Amino acid sequence: MKRLLRRILAVAAAVASAAGTILGVLLVSGQAAVVVTHGVSMNPVYYQGDLVVVARAGAYQVGDIVAYHVHGGPEIALHRIIGGDAAGFAIKGDNNQSTDIDHPTAEQIIGRAVVHVPQAGTALKALTGPPVLALAAFALLGGGTTALTRRRRRRARRRTSMSRHLETGTPSRRGSLAQLLQRPLRGWAATAAAALALSGSLGAWAWSAPAETGTSTGGAAPGRSMDFSYSAPVRPSAAYDGTTVSSPDPVFRRVLAGSVTVAYTYHGPAGTVSVAAELSAPGGWHATVPLTGAQPISDGATGKAVLDLAALDARAQAAAQATGTPAAPVTVSVVPTVHAGGADYSPALKLTLTPLQLALADPAGLSSAQKAPGSAAPAPKERSLDLGAWSLGASAARPLSAGASAAAALALAALALAARRRAPQDEAARIRHRWGSLLVPVHPVPAAPGRALVDVADIATLARLAERYGLLILTWSRSGVETFIVNDENITYRYRTGAAEALLPESRAEEATTRGSQAR
Repeated sequence: MKRLLRRILAVAAAVASAAGTILGVLLVSGQAAVVVTHGVSMNPVYYQGDLVVVARAGAYQVGDIVAYHVHGGPEIALHRIIGGDAAGFAIKGDNNQSTDIDHPTAEQIIGRAVVHVPQAGTALKALTGPPVLALAAFALLGGGTTALTRRRRRRARRRTSMSRHLETGTPSRRGSLAQLLQRPLRGWAATAAAALALSGSLGAWAWSAPAETGTSTGGAAPGRSMDFSYSAPVRPSAAYDGTTVSSPDPVFRRVLAGSVTVAYTYHGPAGTVSVAAELSAPGGWHATVPLTGAQPISDGATGKAVLDLAALDARAQAAAQATGTPAAPVTVSVVPTVHAGGADYSPALKLTLTPLQLALADPAGLSSAQKAPGSAAPAPKERSLDLGAWSLGASAARPLSAGASAAAALALAALALAARRRAPQDEAARIRHRWGSLLVPVHPVPAAPGRALVDVADIATLARLAERYGLLILTWSRSGVETFIVNDENITYRYRTGAAEALLPESRAEEATTRGSQAR
């Protein structure tokens, strides 16, 4: 049973080591990445603290959960593709009300989700955090110092007690560790130990400081943002307290006394702006209605566009009659397109038009969060290790170092199990392996007349006697029987391997002679 368990552990360690190595190669090569989720945007598929491995794919399609850099910075979003194509995907979190601002291309996508481990991200951060690494380093250093101190004390005692004899050093207490340092396991053990040291150093570098430092110095586009609002006159009624309705309240069409005015405030470089209303219906119909022509605009400028709800509703009804599809509800997106610096910026205020009211499609649509990709603050620059053309960021180095350390530790454990299985099974071999530094091979030594002969029960007792008196153990082999003796002043202590009937006749005679001498 124990042998089967050891084999299972060895196989599991080998598989984990291979998987960790493959994952490490994929991470370093950029073909895969590890993402630790945060927030609730992908509930109930993923929850905060989950670990997700994403891998590059040849093509992506609607329904894939993909990771990409938000606004091209170090922050990573893990959301689902709901539309678009390789030139620009529409992406949305399953638990979000609105789609993402970014429309990453296939080249900008880091990868598609392939492995999900619930709450592994939280555990990984805890295990690879600076406090745990510092504690592990302290334990290693403390354990090494304690072992070194004990070894030095044993050596000091041995030198004192063996002043009358040949200095032989500390008795060998070798086990699996000694086997690891012997061929053929020595090379594999050295490789695993080097991998463990390298991954530990990488983890120490990755966690010694924040992953991001300073700001990137790349040519980010000037910041651009836009805030929206709307208002409309209404007749006195119980629907409103006054005669004007303004955002974010819905506009009830039964009491509407005029057109709806959409106002916007622009922040960004100077350029020109034109406003259009983009209409769409559930059946797939869509159309664009120009509202204003191109006009100059500068930073902090405001503008207005008027929505004639009756005209927009009539346009949708005509399209419904022509196509036979439902006309309501109609999505009205007010889109001011700013052309500045050779690039267009087109935020949108999305409204829903029904026969009864006009309301916000997205409660967050009025905020200034809808910014051009370049409008964000300069993205922090991630710390990285650069070796020629190869670069590894701190955020990728953290899970890589943890995985590599775990794989190397498992490999060392598997090698230790293999070393234990390689330990000598023969009793004489085990004795030489365990107490080799105390043994001195000699030719058979006959028992001297007048000396007491004492057979000890086991080799450990004989070794303790030798250590206590600072003596060496003399050993020889004859006819498969190993003899070990320690000669004190008047007593010979002896231990023999093998059954008693295997003893040589001359050895029995020797014993008889010795006993006779003792009797006289």
